[in-house]
Amino acid sequence: SGLSQSGWSAKTMRGPIIPCLLAAHGAAFRSHARVAPPLGRHRSSCDAACRGTSTLRATADDGDDDPSLTPKSPLAGYVLGGGTEMAWSSDLNDVKEPGTFVCSRTGCNEPLFSSSTKFESGTGWPSFWAPASEDAVDLAGPGFLTLVFGREAKCKTCGGHLGHRFDDGPIWETGKRYCINGAALRFRAEMAASISEDASSGA
Repeated sequence: SGLSQSGWSAKTMRGPIIPCLLAAHGAAFRSHARVAPPLGRHRSSCDAACRGTSTLRATADDGDDDPSLTPKSPLAGYVLGGGTEMAWSSDLNDVKEPGTFVCSRTGCNEPLFSSSTKFESGTGWPSFWAPASEDAVDLAGPGFLTLVFGREAKCKTCGGHLGHRFDDGPIWETGKRYCINGAALRFRAEMAASISEDASSGA
């Protein structure tokens, strides 16, 4: 056939380049991820450790460093060391309430992203169009491969791997998409302001 004569075949197209290309292109990957068998939305054992109350104001496990944060994922060490969690595996995908996402490394807790910059990218990972501050996230230098795979994003404080930044974010904001592993983050809801206001009104 014309396909085989050109040197392309199904075997040629195998390999890790395909899922990487799909991840880099939101629309194509969105279609791919939602039909991937057999796990559906790819809920994993991470759910049990990450799941909090309905508002995610969960009490951390014994020995945790900050009980105001959602529980740390058992995959935190893996992703901070350079790994990637499965798409749709983090409960932080569904967080919409006001608050701050901080680095999940114990003892770091650097504020990395605000929920005000979070958006639904359809990729299966928490996505943001900007970090919490210019000093929060370090980006790898640009290069040819970053056009496809994005620029690696790391916590500027501890150097933990967070995910990658792409240039296909909301054009009405920054045009950037920080595609972040949920296990690299923990969430702190904005409770202090409302508590203070309630105390003042009751005084």
